[in-house]
Amino acid sequence: MATLQLNIEQVISLVKQLAVPEQRMILQAIKAEQDAWWQSRLDDGELQMRSLSASRGLNWDIMTEQEREYFIDDLMHESK
Repeated sequence: MATLQLNIEQVISLVKQLAVPEQRMILQAIKAEQDAWWQSRLDDGELQMRSLSASRGLNWDIMTEQEREYFIDDLMHESK
């Protein structure tokens, strides 16, 4: 299968030629990709926080929001 090489301006121009409902479909598809990427980052970050807290004898899942904030603040000040 051949691959079409387009620059961003060409892609934008092609999308603008579509009817509004099709443009909306493209935006929804892009947003779904972005949401999935963001959720993956959040999940990875939460796993890291669980691991870091466990390594210090803490349980991330039972910590209050304030305890989590203090924990993160302590982590940030450790690296300085």
